[in-house]
Amino acid sequence: MSGRRLLQIWLLMAMAQLPWVRGALADEAPAAPAPADAPVAATPAPPVAAPAPPKSLDAAPGRFEAHVELLNMLVHRSDSDFDSTAPKYNANGQSIGAIATVLKPKLSWRLGDELHIYWETEVGLNYWSKNNPDQENPTAPDYFVVKQREIFAEGKVLNGNLGYKVGYQYFSDPTALFLGHWIGMAQARTPLGQTTTGTLFAGQVPDQTLEGLNITQNNFTHDIFVFGARLDSDLTRGVALHAGLTNLYDASIIGQTRWVASPSVRLELRGSQATGFVDAILQYGNSQGSGQGGIDQTILAWAAQGHLLVPMGAVDLALNALALSADDAHEGNNRSGGFLYSSKSSSATVLLTEDEHRNWYDQLDRRMARYQGGFWTHRAGLMVADAKATWRASEAFRPALICGVSTVLNPDNALGNRLVGVEGAVDLGWHASEAVSAHLLGGVLLPGRAGAALINQMNLAATDPIYTVEAALKTRF
Repeated sequence: MSGRRLLQIWLLMAMAQLPWVRGALADEAPAAPAPADAPVAATPAPPVAAPAPPKSLDAAPGRFEAHVELLNMLVHRSDSDFDSTAPKYNANGQSIGAIATVLKPKLSWRLGDELHIYWETEVGLNYWSKNNPDQENPTAPDYFVVKQREIFAEGKVLNGNLGYKVGYQYFSDPTALFLGHWIGMAQARTPLGQTTTGTLFAGQVPDQTLEGLNITQNNFTHDIFVFGARLDSDLTRGVALHAGLTNLYDASIIGQTRWVASPSVRLELRGSQATGFVDAILQYGNSQGSGQGGIDQTILAWAAQGHLLVPMGAVDLALNALALSADDAHEGNNRSGGFLYSSKSSSATVLLTEDEHRNWYDQLDRRMARYQGGFWTHRAGLMVADAKATWRASEAFRPALICGVSTVLNPDNALGNRLVGVEGAVDLGWHASEAVSAHLLGGVLLPGRAGAALINQMNLAATDPIYTVEAALKTRF
């Protein structure tokens, strides 16, 4: 007998001694026939099933998901303002541009409807010319940028009658024009009918007021709080209503505490020929000691937005209009009319509002405004109207044309001028698959005198255009 054959026999004999193998063989072996004179055994009664143990999170089946997005981008703009006059010291030139990478890992643990834990981080924006992958010192200016975007737990208890979501998360009011932030937030929601849900929420907006390095040096005295309630309801087929009351308490500036109560509503329409929504939001409150001579100011502001998406054969046409209220011409009086704005609109413009491919934080609706406590306020007001036509030339190639115009609502706060600028752009989109897409965009912003007055640093009347080129490669799974 060969050595190979002996080895095979030895392995089979060894496996037969394993407990789980012996059990399996015993289960499958046929029973030996009983002798003819053996008594017939009574049929045993079926065993009584033991009561099921209480449901344990450790024993219950769960699901783990991992997703990731990787975005590589290039951006170039001919200037940062509307004055192309070269200064006497111009060693760095006036153009702006960068190549950057952003990685967004997303991890999710699910246990049915009972529990969902989610974590999303963002490695970037990391600029190729600045951030050094060899840098080990976390305090160095060229160290990699890492932002923790969302870390929360959510689920349902009480037989699904009470839902919760607690932790860092993106949260917005029904319009997202006032509150549209990544913040620490706690939500509790409950069904109020077959098509209606009510939600209570409370959270904090990060602020720049110095806090201590440990808990003994930290308190709530100069924090920013948001809290309120919202209602989401499908009124009829194709019609949904989202309404809410968002309250802000901001004590981040010592001696200038402000509070705001803000009712808002979004009416959403979904039809076979078009979809869209209409937003309306009001802000009323008080800002202590912020006026001239330390007087209090009454906050009374508003915002509105309308959006319409119309499929037209191979072309999708998206229309959007945004308006933010303005303050009067007398700064520091007892009234403040500028809207507290999140900078999260539905506009398709790239330079006038947030770039949809990636927020570069240089859009005009931020740079023309005053920033305080997480919000931007336009004393001159703001209106942006735009249109985007996307041609579905093929499954992969989808070029788009973007046109937009912006004005202020109160020219007295823009040196007597009204036009902010006119923007035009062509976006060549290539969607190779669900996992890979690319964009090449070229655009121009033709400024008006109101835009020059609010953006330029030296010559407030110069209206030289800004040209921009962007390229992006996005991969995900």
